[in-house]
This record gives sequence, structure tokens and C-alpha cells, in this order.
Amino acid sequence: MMDLIETERILKLAIKNSENLKCEGEVASYIPELANVDQDNFGVSLTTTEGETVSLGDDKFKISIQSISKVIDLIMALEDVGAEKVFSKVGTEPTEYKFNSLIPIEEKVVNPFLNAGAITTSSLISGSDVINKFNRVMKKVSELSNGDEVTFLEEVYKSEMRTTDRNRSIAYYLKSIGIIEGNAEEILDLYVRGCSIGLNVRQLSTIGAVLANGGRSLDNKVQLVEKEVVKTTLALMATCGMYEESGKYLIEVGFPSKSGVGGAILGIIPGKCGVCTYSPRLDESGNSIRGKKVLAEISKTLDLNIFI
Repeated sequence: MMDLIETERILKLAIKNSENLKCEGEVASYIPELANVDQDNFGVSLTTTEGETVSLGDDKFKISIQSISKVIDLIMALEDVGAEKVFSKVGTEPTEYKFNSLIPIEEKVVNPFLNAGAITTSSLISGSDVINKFNRVMKKVSELSNGDEVTFLEEVYKSEMRTTDRNRSIAYYLKSIGIIEGNAEEILDLYVRGCSIGLNVRQLSTIGAVLANGGRSLDNKVQLVEKEVVKTTLALMATCGMYEESGKYLIEVGFPSKSGVGGAILGIIPGKCGVCTYSPRLDESGNSIRGKKVLAEISKTLDLNIFI
């Protein structure tokens, strides 16, 4: 078990040591509603596989999870249609290209954490219509975050739908070459709805802890995600979760993570804990600058690197 008093001390120190970065980077203003957040917000939360949580800063602020939703999309697609079907359409390799790139799309999308990959996995989620499918997504997120209230950030959704021309072009291109089946507009709508889910760092670190616990609830009573699905998801988070920075990040931080342009980074340390940081100023790859710094420091100080 982790010493929570010592963990809190280390988190406070990591926050202090990252203050010089609080004004570096820019928020994701290409989604207008995301530009309205306080750019100096910062929160961090760590939840152990025993269900104990330490959180500091803006830990109740509902963050637009954006691309962290790709983790949920992948989990649900794997559970709904199986790995063979998913990976007939989406690959498993890292890429040097940006998260919203069209370049890597040929017979299949390079990996599920590009926008094209997540639009594809969204197309594989079962349900009678968009609302039914999204209700299933919200239910899954609620289960993984210990039954806490999950918020749909409708203004973020509307803002993103008005400005998502590039993702719309990706969806229609995927449809044209047969990677996605069904209505491209409805699939895009589901994908954007997932990006517009609002969670705080405590909820996100709880989701991370469940995945760190092999997909079992933190009271160990319920298998919320199949163990094989967890294994696949964490492997892809490790290699692809931080976009074209994934290799460098894995060297510096050393555990599976997934970022979102809302400013959150979710990290998972198998068998130990989930951790989430929130700072909305991003680097050119779309990853939180201050969040990366804090995660690197606590990884080193708390000995969380999975490779040593």
C-alpha cells in the first residue's frame, strides 16, 4: 500500500517545481469553448488500486476529456465486437503524424488513438442509435469512475460540432474506403459526444485505478472491463497514447498514459494506481506541458516507472 501522507507531500512538491511552466503553451482554441477555461487551472489526483485517493488543486473542475475518450471507445469496441474485428480496421503501431492527420489512412488506420482511429472504434460500439450508444458510453464511464455523476458538456459538444470540419472529412473518407460502416454523420456525432464528456481529475484517476487493477472494481467485487481488453488497451496507451511524442514520453515518465486537448493526462501504473493531471496549456503535439512535467517528477520520486 502507498503511504498517502508521503504521496501528498510528493504531489505538492511536484506542483511547486512545475510552477515555472504555468504560462507556457496555448489552450486548444480551435474548439472555441475550450478557450474559455482559466488557462492557469491545475489539478492532480492519484487513486490506488485499494481505492484511496489524494487530490490537489482544481480537483472538482469538470474537464472536457477530449481524446481520453478514445480509451473508452477502444474498450467498448473490443468488448462489443472483439479484437479480430477491431484490428481488421485499426492498426497497433505508433506514428510520427499529428493526431488529426489523414496521411496514415490506407487499408486501415494506424492506431486507435488518432482521431481517425477513434472515429473507427466509435463506429463499432453497439446500440440502436446515437443516443442509445452514447448512453452506453456514459454508463461505462460512470461504472469505471465508481458510480460518480458523469457530465455531458453540451456547450463543448455544440462548439466542437460547429468547428469539426477536419474530423468530418476524416469520417467521410473512412466511409468512402470502407473502414467504417453506417452513417458517417452519426458516427462523427458519437465520437464528438464522447470527447465532450466532463470529468474531474478525481474521477479520471479512479478510472485509471480500475484499469491498473486489471479492470476490476476497486472493492474487487465486479470485473468492469475484461482483463484481456485491459491488457490490449494499456499496451496501446504506452506506445501510442501521447501521439507523436509517445516514445519520448514513455522514456521520461515510464507508464501507459493518454492525453486530451482539454488539458488532462491520464496515467495508469499496473497493480498500483491511476493518476491524472489537468493543466490546459498544451505543447504542439496537443499534450499538457505542465502535466507532463508533474507526471515525470512523481514517476521518479514515487518509483512508478514500469520498466525499472
